[in-house]
Amino acid sequence: MFPITHFLFSIIPIMLLFPIYKYLSLAFLIGSYLIDFDHYLWYIICKKDFNPKKAYWWCRESRQKDQMHIFHTIEFWVLMFLLSFVHIFFKLVFIGMIFHLIFDFIDYIYEEESGKGHKGTRAFSFIIWLRRH
Repeated sequence: MFPITHFLFSIIPIMLLFPIYKYLSLAFLIGSYLIDFDHYLWYIICKKDFNPKKAYWWCRESRQKDQMHIFHTIEFWVLMFLLSFVHIFFKLVFIGMIFHLIFDFIDYIYEEESGKGHKGTRAFSFIIWLRRH
């Protein structure tokens, strides 16, 4: 899913959370939108380049197998789940991450059915990914 789409879908929940949590509701944005920062990190590692525009297009077009998007791994999710019991900030980040992943899975299913899929391009576990490499 495109970054702008994740951002636009995040606006309504943030507006609903704002009256309750004030500026802490921006933690939801961290989970629902900035979680994709790991795509940029992967680009930096693979291409040894910091150009965000090139990174954006490379990430859109890349069908590279077994990419490590650290914030999309089960280990990171478990960590955020556990931290969500410590402080409301982490709870809102975690809820945002769930929100983000729902849209990622919808997009994943749609792309697989249309034949434009990214099947096998992302590692879902950091530990398993490390074992393979």
